[in-house]
Amino acid sequence: MAEIALYERDYAWRAGTESTERRTGSGEASFSGRREGRLLSEPQAEAVVRTMLAAVAGLVVFALLAFLLVLPLTQIRGFSLHGGLTISADEARAWSGLPEKAHFFTVDPGTIATNLMAHPKIAMAGARLAFPNRLIVTISERIPAAVVYARTASGRMEAHCVDAASVVFAPASEYPGTRDLPVISGVEIRGLRYGVSLGGPFAALMTSLAEISAAEPALVRAISEIRMIAREGSLPEIMLYPANYRLPVRMRPVLNPELLKSMMLVLDVVEGRGLSSTISELDLRSDTFVYRTKEAVSG
Repeated sequence: MAEIALYERDYAWRAGTESTERRTGSGEASFSGRREGRLLSEPQAEAVVRTMLAAVAGLVVFALLAFLLVLPLTQIRGFSLHGGLTISADEARAWSGLPEKAHFFTVDPGTIATNLMAHPKIAMAGARLAFPNRLIVTISERIPAAVVYARTASGRMEAHCVDAASVVFAPASEYPGTRDLPVISGVEIRGLRYGVSLGGPFAALMTSLAEISAAEPALVRAISEIRMIAREGSLPEIMLYPANYRLPVRMRPVLNPELLKSMMLVLDVVEGRGLSSTISELDLRSDTFVYRTKEAVSG
């Protein structure tokens, strides 16, 4: 019968030990000799260290000289403004937040553009650097699309410009030709500060008005006043007062050239037939033109 018992001998370990012992001996001495042959002598090591230190010192001196010579050349000395209509380069620079002794590598064009956008007259702004010392700024100023009346800090009621984004941005007196723009009414502005947006239903109205002004400005000049009517629980609407007719027109708060041309045609017919004295208003909120007489409603 075969028996299995534990035996305190590890053949693999013994064999590995003996093999290792056979591989060492004279070979170990040979390896040590090769390793010792690669070591530098003390004078050689000192020479290598001195060479490395000299190279590092040279690089530091070179970098310092380059910094001292190049840094003055990169100080921003040129400030160019593109797109300014009423804003001068000096005014734009003051709003840009550019430090007096700014350098090419320390100026962030994105921050410059953001600072310029805080100017109430600026609708869009961008900035870029031109090596070694120039900052180039491009702006797009707001264009008056209408005027709105509001009291100034002195208490005077004055006209102020409103652009396509319904932003009140400047006195109308600074822009020639604003006398021909329609007046926006039906809104009260308290504590006026430039850069405020009329918001709400005025946004779509001002966008459409600006688009018509750019394409067919004669249609806009034919409008004297636009009064916004916004009652709680009902859709906003406008009452448009033509410049050359005594008859007001009720409309939706979004304009288009075709609608205005149709309105002018109807007004011509009403005036030509002498009916304006008997009509209180025209209603063009639907596809059917409706006129309201002073006593009844007709279509």
